[in-house]
Amino acid sequence: MGKVAKYRANNVCDLLVRIKKGSGYVELLNVTGFSVPDVTFGSSEMKGLGMIGTLNIPDPSNIEAMESSITTSDDCGDAALLNDPDNVELEMYWAVEKIGTDGSSGYISHRVAIKGKAAVVPGGEKKKGEAAENEHKVATWYFKEEIDGKVITLVDMLAPKCVINGVDRLEKLNKALSR
Repeated sequence: MGKVAKYRANNVCDLLVRIKKGSGYVELLNVTGFSVPDVTFGSSEMKGLGMIGTLNIPDPSNIEAMESSITTSDDCGDAALLNDPDNVELEMYWAVEKIGTDGSSGYISHRVAIKGKAAVVPGGEKKKGEAAENEHKVATWYFKEEIDGKVITLVDMLAPKCVINGVDRLEKLNKALSR
């Protein structure tokens, strides 16, 4: 049996961001970077008979508010859609180069879908002779991350749904509640 190559990957090769406009999506051409939300679990307190103290444990049914950010070089054209206080829907794509220990190479595809509302309409800092950048913040209630087509993370605050590392953490709770 042949040796299987191990891969090293850390170089983001390119970014693509699309935003919902009407019934379809359009590409945002002036995106210089973005940040996907952290998923932070609130904690639940356990205490009772037989325990020697109180235990705080992460609770996947108690996720704290999430926020995403998109940095643009200017706000002309469709980038203004990031400032919508009613609805912002984004698709973000990037590719990471992978190099195998056997000399092979390829790409790992990443896709993120985000739904939310503009949380901050940026003023941005402008300096003579430098490119202007604006950081748009989106209060996020839906976040889905796929790597090579596999769902890794899915948090839907309104459904409720919580998939972490491909495992539905609320499946049993939702089943118990018949939803």
